Amino acid sequence: MPHYKLTYFNVRGRGEPVRMMFTIAGVPFEDKRIDKADWPELKKTFPFGTLPVLEVDGVQIGQTLAIVRYVAREFECIQNMLFVENITPPGLAGPDNLTAALADALADQFVDFLQSTEKWLVSTFGGTATSEEKDEIYNTVFVPAREKHFAYFEAALAKSTTGWYAGTPELTHADVVIANYLAFVSSLDKNADKLFEGFPLMEAQYKKVVLRSSQTAEVSCRETRCNVLRR
Repeated sequence: MPHYKLTYFNVRGRGEPVRMMFTIAGVPFEDKRIDKADWPELKKTFPFGTLPVLEVDGVQIGQTLAIVRYVAREFECIQNMLFVENITPPGLAGPDNLTAALADALADQFVDFLQSTEKWLVSTFGGTATSEEKDEIYNTVFVPAREKHFAYFEAALAKSTTGWYAGTPELTHADVVIANYLAFVSSLDKNADKLFEGFPLMEAQYKKVVLRSSQTAEVSCRETRCNVLRR
């Protein structure tokens, strides 16, 4: 099996969906977390000067969604080599190219949602906006974006007979990416308890992914004494 090394900062952010995919699939990887103080010097050593970066036997892959798609398809190829409590873990890409494309589209659509809330995201990280201005940005930027985009995801789940976004028997990378970014949004939303109001299927899917990730991590650590290598 190849040696996988994921490099990102010591935060959830864009690196977390990749970490979650490795954990759910039960595949060992080196989880390299760097200090932001070291980033200016390290930046020139990575493609595009951005993180996360996944190294596969020394070959560097940049851009979050490119990594996510590679990992999903890679695990599809090696899933039969893995075993956790007598359950073969999901390949994460979907059973065929059409399903993989649907999962890709859903993941991309959630990124569109995040980009549409950029003004709100910036305001939550300090900035110069007053409390009243932050409230206005929340109500005029985040809330309309949530209503528009969450409707797409709720509709996708309504068509699914399995509770996963692409209608697959098992979760795909879309489920992992969306759940991870929902956790991120929830951590910033002052009304996080109402994040899923009107979108019960999204809430159920989110809880399923979080539960799957935590259970798999516990089993993996118990059976292999932790297959995630932190450096």
